[in-house]
Amino acid sequence: METPSHHGRPRGAGIAYRFNIHEEIMSHCDRIDLLEISTEDYIVRERRLGSDNEMSLLREALATFPGVAHGISLSIGTVARPAKWYLDATNRFLADSGLQIFSEHCAFHSVDGSDLTLFLEMPFAEESISWLARKYEAVKAAIGRPFALENVTYFFPVPHCPLDEATFFRWLCEETDATMLLDVTNLFNNSQNHGYDAGEFLDRYPLDRVSQIHLAGGFLTRQGQWEDSHSEPVMEPVWELYEEVIRRTNCEIVILERDSKFHPFDRVMDDIDRAREIFWNYRDENEAPASARFASKSIDENLPDPEAPEFSQLRAFQRAMMARITEAGFREAWARNPADAGAMVGLFDKTWLQRLIDCDPASMDRLANSWKAIEVEDAQIQEEYEQGEWAAWADLLSSEELSS
Repeated sequence: METPSHHGRPRGAGIAYRFNIHEEIMSHCDRIDLLEISTEDYIVRERRLGSDNEMSLLREALATFPGVAHGISLSIGTVARPAKWYLDATNRFLADSGLQIFSEHCAFHSVDGSDLTLFLEMPFAEESISWLARKYEAVKAAIGRPFALENVTYFFPVPHCPLDEATFFRWLCEETDATMLLDVTNLFNNSQNHGYDAGEFLDRYPLDRVSQIHLAGGFLTRQGQWEDSHSEPVMEPVWELYEEVIRRTNCEIVILERDSKFHPFDRVMDDIDRAREIFWNYRDENEAPASARFASKSIDENLPDPEAPEFSQLRAFQRAMMARITEAGFREAWARNPADAGAMVGLFDKTWLQRLIDCDPASMDRLANSWKAIEVEDAQIQEEYEQGEWAAWADLLSSEELSS
């Protein structure tokens, strides 16, 4: 696939591309400025079942619209070396598609081979910033470009941490040349779910680094928690926050995320139209996109040893948290004696141990239940994939026999 120049500095408001709404997107090309492409839709085989396997639809879309790439599987916060398969596959996809701008989530979700697929917030502590900065540099070297980091909706903030969320991100920006993908819906959800003021957050957040924005719709659960479902129209309070962020930043890229309930598509377009109207009210359509503002720091391709003493307790905390979610035996040991269970994975520091002890128990139970559902779903997907592979192989053999 050629590299169209319009992928260099996309500008405006658009939608997260999904192959199953390709025709709807193409029919509204005059009202959509750009597309965001989920790299996992094309590099993780389970998500390609029944999708655009030959990338013909994607090629057509990217020939029409400027695009940016968005990843899901990096788990940059995990104290471990980045997965080589992910970096290699991402590089191939970026090269094949011509996309030049990349973003990922500032979180962790994969530890010791278990991938929760649900984002867990990093502890707002200096050790987390140090690790994220080092791993960011290693990933940047591997993919050959700086990239944006996205704030996520999280189940709970890790308790007893010395920093708040806004200070955490500002410090991270001081340590890296990363730009920020500010998900305004996630900001709204977190402020509502965890009891802080979103406006005050913005006053201390590194708005000068915001290069991209996400918008999405969600819903309020019976328990009074806002869910980031990507299935509903954008909530009214989110629009107010969005306009404030647009007014106070030089952000050039706005993406509406919608993963289900696409029809009637006119309702989806209502959100895109509103996002575009607000964006262009504060931008000059004739102005050339600004050049990159942040000079790259020297790239360190040698990621520090994840077993290094400075990261040992952050790593042990993550291992113990994931074990509490995914391993029934560990949960039983934890219930008997948290200190002994923590020691099983190297969690000895009293402060880090207490942080895990005081993590919201209802959320931990919910995550454990989600893991059980994920295991069932993964098994079903794998079985369907293998059946499809065998069917395709049988069809190939049959056609060869008929032609011989």
